[in-house]
Amino acid sequence: MSDPIIKIQNMNKWFGDFQVLKNINLEVEANKKIVVCGPSGSGKSTLIRCINRLEEHQEGDIIVDGNELSEKTKDIEKIRAEVGMVFQQFNLFPHLSILDNCTLAPIWVKKMPKKRGSRTSIRPT
Repeated sequence: MSDPIIKIQNMNKWFGDFQVLKNINLEVEANKKIVVCGPSGSGKSTLIRCINRLEEHQEGDIIVDGNELSEKTKDIEKIRAEVGMVFQQFNLFPHLSILDNCTLAPIWVKKMPKKRGSRTSIRPT
């Protein structure tokens, strides 16, 4: 078995006095898909934002593809280019389908070609 592509060890995150994530441990193998589910306010989006370093965690380790994420992390853009995230509701383009919203990043960031037959004609400039 190879090293996990995402590894979280004893990660904690607070917003002021409120601890939103407590002692999170997670390993995700390469090419695996997982679901993070739970009630509203349980920390799902915060967890994903920490993995993408859009939020800072206060304790523990987050390792993405062998790179530990911390305030010292350099080239965070390279890591973010490999970690996909679809924001909820207000950050989606309302004129596009969910599939088209999800494929924007690979097309624009990775310069991947858009396959024929799609309903939209958005291309990187």
